[in-house]
Amino acid sequence: MTNENERLSSVATAARILREFGKHSTQLGVSQLARRVGVAKSTAHRVIWTLVEEGLLEKVEDTGLFRLTTTMRSLGASAETAQRLHEAATIPLDQLRRKTGGTLHVAILDGTEVLYIERREGAGAISVFRAVGSRNAAHVTSSGKALLAFLPTDHQERLVREMRLTPKTSRTITSRADFLAELARVRRQGFAENRGESQPGMCSIAAPVRDPLGQVVASVSVVEHVEDVDAGLRHMVGPIVEAATRISSGLGWSE
Repeated sequence: MTNENERLSSVATAARILREFGKHSTQLGVSQLARRVGVAKSTAHRVIWTLVEEGLLEKVEDTGLFRLTTTMRSLGASAETAQRLHEAATIPLDQLRRKTGGTLHVAILDGTEVLYIERREGAGAISVFRAVGSRNAAHVTSSGKALLAFLPTDHQERLVREMRLTPKTSRTITSRADFLAELARVRRQGFAENRGESQPGMCSIAAPVRDPLGQVVASVSVVEHVEDVDAGLRHMVGPIVEAATRISSGLGWSE
């Protein structure tokens, strides 16, 4: 029982140490952290180096202090982005739901996948569509195309090189050259389409959501089963682009 208590105490100390870096302090030393968390310096030293070994903290050679690793900073930024997106997207999504029987999603890019962080179901929604917290390959979704299309060219090309363009249907784009051409088209027209590329008969339309600096941080999309896959969901382009613009405005972006 004593060993278990010691382990729990170490975990609690580690959590408190990590939280200190979220209080406007980007770099902190062992003595500072020990004082702030209320533990002995030797305890702080042991826990800090364990966090370093686990890739959560790193030592800055120039200052001798510690900071969160890029992975941890990205996780914090992602959590903050998700919360801000939730607040900005709630009303536009609820209003958009009245215009479609499909399923609405807000998604963010996570490597070569899309992560769905918001969802609304229309009257005709089909349960197989992606739930909040689920992922899908970016190359077979309109959301993924919208997110990839507006990346800086070098970043976009690197991600496309890393992708396995695995076919999900006969319509899936499996050529890197063709996929890059598709992303260029999405960037020109301002929205992305998926015409039966992830599931037979399923189509979607997505538009980019921008932050105050104009950078694309998310996408909003509608997905629905259609009779004419070639026609897709073109009638929803206007409403989707309008919803994306309203969400972007809620994040502080203005044209």
